[in-house]
Amino acid sequence: MDNPFLSIITINFNNVEGLKKTIASVISQKFTKLEYIVIDGASTDGSAEYLETLNVPLLNWTSETDTGIYNAMNKGIEKSNGEYLLFLNSGDVLNGPKALEAFISHEEFSGDVIYGDYKFGDGYKRYPDTLYPAYFIKTSLPHQSTFFKRRVFEEMGGYDESYRMGADRAFYIKCYLSGKYTFKHVPYFLTLFDLSGLSNDPEEKILKNQEDSRMMKELYGDDFEKYKRQVEEELERNKVSKYSWKGILKRIKKRLNNL
Repeated sequence: MDNPFLSIITINFNNVEGLKKTIASVISQKFTKLEYIVIDGASTDGSAEYLETLNVPLLNWTSETDTGIYNAMNKGIEKSNGEYLLFLNSGDVLNGPKALEAFISHEEFSGDVIYGDYKFGDGYKRYPDTLYPAYFIKTSLPHQSTFFKRRVFEEMGGYDESYRMGADRAFYIKCYLSGKYTFKHVPYFLTLFDLSGLSNDPEEKILKNQEDSRMMKELYGDDFEKYKRQVEEELERNKVSKYSWKGILKRIKKRLNNL
Protein backbone atom coordinates (compact mmCIF):
# COMPACT_ATOMS: atom_id res chain seq x y z
CA MET A 1 0.00 0.00 0.00
CA ASP A 2 1.10 3.57 -0.70
CA ASN A 3 2.20 5.68 2.23
CA PRO A 4 -0.84 7.15 4.00
CA PHE A 5 -1.56 10.87 4.15
CA LEU A 6 -1.83 10.78 7.95
CA SER A 7 -0.35 8.72 10.78
CA ILE A 8 -2.31 8.95 14.03
CA ILE A 9 -0.23 7.90 17.03
CA THR A 10 -1.79 7.02 20.38
CA ILE A 11 0.26 6.55 23.55
CA ASN A 12 -1.33 4.46 26.27
CA PHE A 13 -0.37 3.27 29.73
CA ASN A 14 -2.88 1.56 32.04
CA ASN A 15 -5.85 3.44 30.59
CA VAL A 16 -7.80 0.75 28.79
CA GLU A 17 -11.13 2.60 29.01
CA GLY A 18 -9.60 5.76 27.57
CA LEU A 19 -7.89 3.66 24.90
CA LYS A 20 -11.21 2.15 23.85
CA LYS A 21 -12.72 5.62 23.39
CA THR A 22 -9.77 6.87 21.38
CA ILE A 23 -9.66 3.85 19.08
CA ALA A 24 -13.42 3.99 18.50
CA SER A 25 -13.06 7.64 17.57
CA VAL A 26 -10.28 6.98 15.05
CA ILE A 27 -11.83 3.98 13.31
CA SER A 28 -15.16 5.82 12.95
CA GLN A 29 -13.58 8.53 10.77
CA LYS A 30 -14.88 9.13 7.25
CA PHE A 31 -11.35 10.08 6.23
CA THR A 32 -9.53 6.81 5.50
CA LYS A 33 -6.13 7.76 4.04
CA LEU A 34 -4.49 7.05 7.35
CA GLU A 35 -2.64 4.54 9.46
CA TYR A 36 -3.16 4.13 13.17
CA ILE A 37 -0.30 3.36 15.54
CA VAL A 38 -0.83 2.53 19.21
CA ILE A 39 2.19 2.43 21.52
CA ASP A 40 1.29 0.79 24.83
CA GLY A 41 3.79 0.94 27.67
CA ALA A 42 3.40 -2.69 28.81
CA SER A 43 0.17 -1.88 30.63
CA THR A 44 -1.11 -4.28 33.28
CA ASP A 45 -4.78 -3.25 33.11
CA GLY A 46 -5.81 -5.35 30.11
CA SER A 47 -4.88 -2.83 27.41
CA ALA A 48 -2.74 -5.28 25.42
CA GLU A 49 -5.37 -7.98 25.78
CA TYR A 50 -7.97 -5.57 24.41
CA LEU A 51 -5.75 -4.64 21.47
CA GLU A 52 -5.33 -8.32 20.65
CA THR A 53 -9.09 -8.68 20.19
CA LEU A 54 -9.24 -6.01 17.48
CA ASN A 55 -9.37 -6.76 13.77
CA VAL A 56 -8.67 -3.31 12.35
CA PRO A 57 -6.51 -3.32 9.17
CA LEU A 58 -5.24 0.24 9.65
CA LEU A 59 -4.09 -0.51 13.23
CA ASN A 60 -0.46 -1.27 14.08
CA TRP A 61 0.22 -1.66 17.77
CA THR A 62 2.93 -2.70 20.17
CA SER A 63 3.07 -3.22 23.93
CA GLU A 64 6.46 -2.95 25.59
CA THR A 65 8.16 -1.06 28.37
CA ASP A 66 9.34 2.48 27.75
CA THR A 67 10.95 5.27 29.75
CA GLY A 68 8.03 7.68 29.56
CA ILE A 69 5.49 9.30 27.27
CA TYR A 70 8.03 11.05 25.03
CA ASN A 71 10.05 7.88 24.59
CA ALA A 72 6.79 6.22 23.48
CA MET A 73 5.98 9.13 21.14
CA ASN A 74 9.42 8.81 19.55
CA LYS A 75 8.75 5.11 19.01
CA GLY A 76 5.52 6.06 17.27
CA ILE A 77 7.36 8.49 14.99
CA GLU A 78 9.82 5.75 13.99
CA LYS A 79 6.96 3.39 13.10
CA SER A 80 4.97 5.95 11.14
CA ASN A 81 4.80 6.38 7.37
CA GLY A 82 2.32 9.25 6.91
CA GLU A 83 2.92 12.58 5.22
CA TYR A 84 1.56 14.17 8.40
CA LEU A 85 1.61 12.94 12.01
CA LEU A 86 -1.01 13.55 14.72
CA PHE A 87 -0.62 12.52 18.37
CA LEU A 88 -3.99 11.59 19.86
CA ASN A 89 -3.25 10.06 23.21
CA SER A 90 -5.33 7.61 25.18
CA GLY A 91 -8.57 9.22 26.37
CA ASP A 92 -8.59 12.02 23.77
CA VAL A 93 -11.07 11.71 20.90
CA LEU A 94 -11.72 13.35 17.56
CA ASN A 95 -14.67 15.72 17.42
CA GLY A 96 -17.08 13.45 15.54
CA PRO A 97 -16.63 11.04 12.59
CA LYS A 98 -16.14 13.88 10.09
CA ALA A 99 -13.52 15.73 12.16
CA LEU A 100 -10.45 14.70 10.15
CA GLU A 101 -12.24 15.23 6.85
CA ALA A 102 -13.35 18.72 7.87
CA PHE A 103 -9.92 19.69 9.23
CA ILE A 104 -7.93 18.47 6.24
CA SER A 105 -10.31 19.97 3.68
CA HIS A 106 -10.45 23.34 5.48
CA GLU A 107 -9.32 26.28 3.34
CA GLU A 108 -6.68 27.20 5.95
CA PHE A 109 -5.09 23.73 5.96
CA SER A 110 -1.51 24.23 4.77
CA GLY A 111 1.99 24.40 6.13
CA ASP A 112 4.36 22.30 8.21
CA VAL A 113 2.84 22.64 11.69
CA ILE A 114 -0.93 22.93 11.40
CA TYR A 115 -2.75 23.44 14.69
CA GLY A 116 -6.46 23.46 15.43
CA ASP A 117 -8.58 24.08 18.51
CA TYR A 118 -10.12 21.68 21.01
CA LYS A 119 -12.98 21.25 23.42
CA PHE A 120 -12.80 19.96 27.00
CA GLY A 121 -15.59 19.19 29.44
CA ASP A 122 -17.95 22.15 29.18
CA GLY A 123 -15.36 24.49 27.70
CA TYR A 124 -13.08 25.00 24.74
CA LYS A 125 -9.71 26.45 23.76
CA ARG A 126 -9.11 28.57 20.67
CA TYR A 127 -5.62 29.42 19.50
CA PRO A 128 -4.32 32.56 17.78
CA ASP A 129 -3.79 32.75 14.04
CA THR A 130 -0.46 34.50 14.49
CA LEU A 131 2.33 33.34 16.78
CA TYR A 132 5.42 35.18 18.02
CA PRO A 133 8.51 34.04 19.95
CA ALA A 134 7.29 35.10 23.39
CA TYR A 135 4.03 33.16 22.90
CA PHE A 136 5.68 29.92 23.97
CA ILE A 137 6.87 31.45 27.23
CA LYS A 138 3.20 31.92 28.15
CA THR A 139 1.82 28.64 26.91
CA SER A 140 2.09 26.04 24.15
CA LEU A 141 0.09 24.52 21.31
CA PRO A 142 -2.08 21.37 21.56
CA HIS A 143 -0.29 18.27 20.31
CA GLN A 144 -3.65 16.47 20.17
CA SER A 145 -4.87 19.03 17.61
CA THR A 146 -1.65 19.52 15.63
CA PHE A 147 -0.60 17.97 12.33
CA PHE A 148 3.19 17.83 11.89
CA LYS A 149 4.61 17.34 8.44
CA ARG A 150 6.96 14.37 8.40
CA ARG A 151 9.95 16.45 7.30
CA VAL A 152 9.77 18.41 10.56
CA PHE A 153 10.76 15.31 12.54
CA GLU A 154 13.22 14.18 9.87
CA GLU A 155 15.05 17.49 10.14
CA MET A 156 14.60 18.35 13.82
CA GLY A 157 14.74 14.86 15.30
CA GLY A 158 12.26 13.53 17.82
CA TYR A 159 11.16 14.75 21.22
CA ASP A 160 13.90 15.60 23.72
CA GLU A 161 13.36 12.96 26.39
CA SER A 162 15.35 14.92 28.96
CA TYR A 163 12.15 16.99 29.38
CA ARG A 164 9.91 14.58 31.27
CA MET A 165 6.77 16.75 31.25
CA GLY A 166 7.21 19.33 28.50
CA ALA A 167 9.11 17.85 25.57
CA ASP A 168 6.21 18.66 23.24
CA ARG A 169 6.42 22.34 24.20
CA ALA A 170 10.19 22.26 23.75
CA PHE A 171 9.72 20.79 20.28
CA TYR A 172 7.31 23.56 19.28
CA ILE A 173 9.80 26.17 20.51
CA LYS A 174 12.72 24.63 18.60
CA CYS A 175 10.67 24.41 15.43
CA TYR A 176 9.38 27.97 15.70
CA LEU A 177 12.72 29.56 16.58
CA SER A 178 14.44 27.71 13.73
CA GLY A 179 12.46 29.82 11.26
CA LYS A 180 12.33 26.84 8.89
CA TYR A 181 8.68 25.90 9.21
CA THR A 182 5.29 27.41 8.44
CA PHE A 183 2.88 27.39 11.40
CA LYS A 184 -0.78 27.58 10.37
CA HIS A 185 -3.94 27.80 12.47
CA VAL A 186 -7.10 26.03 11.31
CA PRO A 187 -10.05 27.49 13.27
CA TYR A 188 -11.78 24.18 13.87
CA PHE A 189 -12.37 22.11 17.01
CA LEU A 190 -10.50 18.99 15.97
CA THR A 191 -10.50 17.10 19.26
CA LEU A 192 -12.09 16.63 22.65
CA PHE A 193 -9.32 16.75 25.23
CA ASP A 194 -9.40 14.39 28.21
CA LEU A 195 -8.61 16.40 31.37
CA SER A 196 -8.67 13.42 33.73
CA GLY A 197 -4.95 12.74 33.36
CA LEU A 198 -3.86 16.19 34.55
CA SER A 199 -2.16 16.09 37.92
CA ASN A 200 -2.94 18.40 40.83
CA ASP A 201 0.00 17.08 42.84
CA PRO A 202 1.83 20.15 44.28
CA GLU A 203 5.18 18.37 44.02
CA GLU A 204 4.51 17.61 40.34
CA LYS A 205 3.79 21.29 39.71
CA ILE A 206 7.06 22.29 41.38
CA LEU A 207 8.98 19.86 39.19
CA LYS A 208 7.19 21.17 36.11
CA ASN A 209 8.07 24.76 36.98
CA GLN A 210 11.70 23.75 37.39
CA GLU A 211 11.69 21.97 34.05
CA ASP A 212 9.99 24.92 32.33
CA SER A 213 12.65 27.25 33.71
CA ARG A 214 15.45 25.05 32.37
CA MET A 215 13.68 24.70 29.02
CA MET A 216 13.16 28.41 28.47
CA LYS A 217 16.72 29.34 29.38
CA GLU A 218 18.20 26.56 27.24
CA LEU A 219 16.07 27.17 24.16
CA TYR A 220 15.74 30.96 24.20
CA GLY A 221 19.28 31.56 25.43
CA ASP A 222 20.26 35.23 25.66
CA ASP A 223 16.84 36.31 24.34
CA PHE A 224 14.91 34.77 27.22
CA GLU A 225 14.84 37.82 29.50
CA LYS A 226 13.78 40.05 26.59
CA TYR A 227 10.84 37.81 25.70
CA LYS A 228 9.91 37.33 29.34
CA ARG A 229 9.64 41.10 29.71
CA GLN A 230 7.42 41.21 26.61
CA VAL A 231 5.04 38.73 28.22
CA GLU A 232 4.98 40.67 31.48
CA GLU A 233 4.17 43.86 29.58
CA GLU A 234 1.39 42.07 27.72
CA LEU A 235 -0.08 40.89 31.00
CA GLU A 236 -0.06 44.42 32.34
CA ARG A 237 -1.97 45.62 29.29
CA ASN A 238 -4.60 42.96 29.83
CA LYS A 239 -5.55 43.47 33.47
CA VAL A 240 -9.04 42.03 33.45
CA SER A 241 -11.43 39.83 35.36
CA LYS A 242 -9.96 36.57 36.69
CA TYR A 243 -12.49 34.41 34.88
CA SER A 244 -12.37 35.91 31.38
CA TRP A 245 -10.21 34.30 28.69
CA LYS A 246 -7.86 37.27 28.67
CA GLY A 247 -7.70 36.91 32.43
CA ILE A 248 -5.83 33.68 31.92
CA LEU A 249 -2.88 35.82 30.87
CA LYS A 250 -2.88 37.45 34.27
CA ARG A 251 -2.48 34.11 36.00
CA ILE A 252 0.37 33.22 33.70
CA LYS A 253 2.34 35.98 35.38
CA LYS A 254 2.55 33.89 38.52
CA ARG A 255 4.19 31.14 36.55
CA LEU A 256 6.64 33.55 34.96
CA ASN A 257 8.03 34.30 38.39
CA ASN A 258 9.14 30.69 38.59
CA LEU A 259 11.15 30.85 35.37
